[in-house]
Amino acid sequence: MSTDTSTLACVLRIVAVVADRPVEAVQPEQRLLEDLGLDSLQITEIAQKIENEVGRPIDDDLLNADGATVARCAEIAAAA
Repeated sequence: MSTDTSTLACVLRIVAVVADRPVEAVQPEQRLLEDLGLDSLQITEIAQKIENEVGRPIDDDLLNADGATVARCAEIAAAA
């Protein structure tokens, strides 16, 4: 599945805000749980913020899956 750069940029910005990191420090290949150290509440917050941006529901269980990356979040957002 293809993800456009604007969706990826949006998700990178959202993840950076929730993770309290500069957007430059968040990379598409980073895993939400394992690499960025986010917890389930933070991932739910990311899902809600993405929903607000794309105007469609996002299943936060997909984002909470082991190994889910920032790029995967963008794919889910693009498919929603």
